[in-house]
Amino acid sequence: MRRMGVISVLAIALIAFAAPAFAGVGLHVGLSLSPDDFLVGLNFHSKPVAPNMVLVPSVEAGFGDNTMFAGNLDLHYYFKTSSDLAPYAGGGITLNWFDNGAAESETDFGGSLLGGISLSAKYFLEAKLGLGDTPDWKIFVGAHMP
Repeated sequence: MRRMGVISVLAIALIAFAAPAFAGVGLHVGLSLSPDDFLVGLNFHSKPVAPNMVLVPSVEAGFGDNTMFAGNLDLHYYFKTSSDLAPYAGGGITLNWFDNGAAESETDFGGSLLGGISLSAKYFLEAKLGLGDTPDWKIFVGAHMP
């Protein structure tokens, strides 16, 4: 548990120092498959790092088959459209901590491929395909706060 405390402090410090680069914060909820968990998370959208590209770090907690805490660093590419619907694709890296309740825990590193759609300036839907030692799928809905 001591390791989790150190990781949490480092994550909070990183977010605090990087806060001026973020354009907005958001919340998301959803499900992961294998392990089957309910997810709740906090994400941050950066100012564009390149045309149509946004860096999106996030933290998540999952509850169900396992208790999971994850830190993610994703890059989203937004496709140009003339409507409010804005599809995007991307990928990222993730660090996951799993606790299966049997006095065992593990920390795994992996990646993901993702796709989503912004339904408006505020709401979005997203799906992630896990690569490596991560949940196989994550599907969630979220909202950006102004």
